[in-house]
Amino acid sequence: MPARETFSMSLVPISEVVFPGIVSTILLRPKVSSAAIRLAVAQDHSLVFALERNDREPAPVATTGRVLDLSESTDGTQLTIAGIQRAHMLSYRHQGNGLIGQFRYVADTEEAIPPLLFEEAWALASELWAMLSPESGHAPLPQNAALLSYWIAAHVPLNAPTQQELLEITTSRGRLAKEVSLMRTLLDGLRTEHSS
Repeated sequence: MPARETFSMSLVPISEVVFPGIVSTILLRPKVSSAAIRLAVAQDHSLVFALERNDREPAPVATTGRVLDLSESTDGTQLTIAGIQRAHMLSYRHQGNGLIGQFRYVADTEEAIPPLLFEEAWALASELWAMLSPESGHAPLPQNAALLSYWIAAHVPLNAPTQQELLEITTSRGRLAKEVSLMRTLLDGLRTEHSS
């Protein structure tokens, strides 16, 4: 965990959830100011990406990340982001055309992962990937419990509020248990569709 207790960083509200250890591609709406993003890219700095809730407020748990690629078009700005670490937002304010927030890093609480939970999560994720992306071949599933939990949250077809709920779970064990339940439900539906 980084030595600093709290930190200030540019905050980017987005319509998707970014997860630590996962590379994501997102499209910012045209009205979102990309000046802070372009500056961060030019200076190789991190930003904090937070899901913009229905009330237009950023979610309280977000992810720091680096922009790996940026391309602008009339549809908006497409970003490829490498998620780094979860952060809890303490406060934020407007600064120029963007937002700046005060955050503290949030590490997963260490908790033993039962081998059967990890194995079931891995197997369900692999099966779901094969059903949803048969042309992609085998899923590149991580062998680390925390990274596997973030990989599942990012790659299983879930809505943004459910992904945010997963990001806010403080243990990999809790996240994997919730994901196993979600994947069982998804797979039951897909199996029923395929057998009809």
